[in-house]
Amino acid sequence: MSAAGSAAQADGAARDDAMALYLYCFAPADAAGLPPEAPAVDGGGLSVHRHAGLTALVSPVRRADYEGEQGVANLADIGWVGPRALRHQTVLDAALAATTVFPLPFATLFSSVAVLEAEMASRRTDILAALDRLAGCAEWAVQGQLDRARALDARVAEAIAAGRFVPPAAAGRRHLEEQRLRRALTPDLEAWAARRAAALADALRPQCRGLVERRIPSGQALAFNWALLVPDAARAAVEEVLTAAAPELAECGLTLEFKGPWPGYSFTGGTP
Repeated sequence: MSAAGSAAQADGAARDDAMALYLYCFAPADAAGLPPEAPAVDGGGLSVHRHAGLTALVSPVRRADYEGEQGVANLADIGWVGPRALRHQTVLDAALAATTVFPLPFATLFSSVAVLEAEMASRRTDILAALDRLAGCAEWAVQGQLDRARALDARVAEAIAAGRFVPPAAAGRRHLEEQRLRRALTPDLEAWAARRAAALADALRPQCRGLVERRIPSGQALAFNWALLVPDAARAAVEEVLTAAAPELAECGLTLEFKGPWPGYSFTGGTP
């Protein structure tokens, strides 16, 4: 479908007060390969709308599904959100394979094409700057999974080597004193492990266009959670840095995980 035809379809849908435009991402005005061959969040078709030097990837949705009393209930229901969130991510992944994208969070809605165009015009400079930075890149996660027992072993060994802890000669006394030391070292274990990985961050930064520390999700045994903006041509170099650092970090109880690629959520203000 042509860009003009896609925009007309989107405009027709959005003129109906019962409908809204669901926005997946922005892309450059000359972006090729959009819309991708992927189902929209609600199973319909995707379309593009070009304005102010930008391309918006959109699909029509029922406003009541996302707004008001029914919308609140839907968005609180993982059985409803889950499949749509997966389709949202599938659309973004397909778009990223075709062009540079500025991703938007799940359930970003606009009441009409006119409102969308106003947003595109007002944010044009910032979005174009972000697209320029994101060009030829993808977001990757580097996480340090923490084995707390092994990390505590490493901290005790470190204290002994530095002379801060002298193990008693008697086995029973030694066990009690070591357990006391381990309890004292536990509260800041994640911070200690993250400091051990500081050299890794320094080695990764020259390979990337950005490295940011992300919040560690509740309940996850992570010492650090980084987002990297990696040029496609630098992916192998990043993997080499991680491979070289892995054995030493393993001695500190840290196992590295390298995940991706994703659109650059962490570098545009979005949320994956």
